[in-house]
Amino acid sequence: MCLLIGPTGAGKTLLLKSLQAGNYHALKGWAPADLPATVPTTGTNLMTITVNKSRKKEVTVREVGGAMGPIWKNYYSDASAILYVIDVSNRCQVAAACIQLLTMLTHPQTADTPVLLLLNKQDLPCVMPQSEVEWLLRLQDTLGTASQAVNVVEVSAKTGQGLDIVARWIHDNHKDSPAQSHS
Repeated sequence: MCLLIGPTGAGKTLLLKSLQAGNYHALKGWAPADLPATVPTTGTNLMTITVNKSRKKEVTVREVGGAMGPIWKNYYSDASAILYVIDVSNRCQVAAACIQLLTMLTHPQTADTPVLLLLNKQDLPCVMPQSEVEWLLRLQDTLGTASQAVNVVEVSAKTGQGLDIVARWIHDNHKDSPAQSHS
């Protein structure tokens, strides 16, 4: 199972629905009325996405609401890969997200779990430049000291930017559990 976490309002639910839609290039033409409706996740949300259409490889993603940050650690042991989403148009959130990110990266149960850091909402005019995000997150230090592999990608769940990279990363980094190995 792949775990999807991040602060409240980072765009996790729309990202998950956009990944489930699967045709990322078509998302670029979506009008605002065509976007799937989302509400803040309370609790968890399980969704299956197809990450390789030709081989029909499906992965279950568990989204855990941002307000549940204090108990994310209860879901680490079931995760074969972690997607961590940050809204990079919200300066206050980026600063707070750094603490949650460091807490997750230093947890013993995530030591060998690959992490994809998603810098979401690239479509907004107030998006922070990547250099500013890297500075606020102390990204170079964070990545240099993390025991697990951490990759970073700029995405927009709204337009589909970068979602093909996310799907490929999930495909390459998700490990099937013994019960799922029939896929």
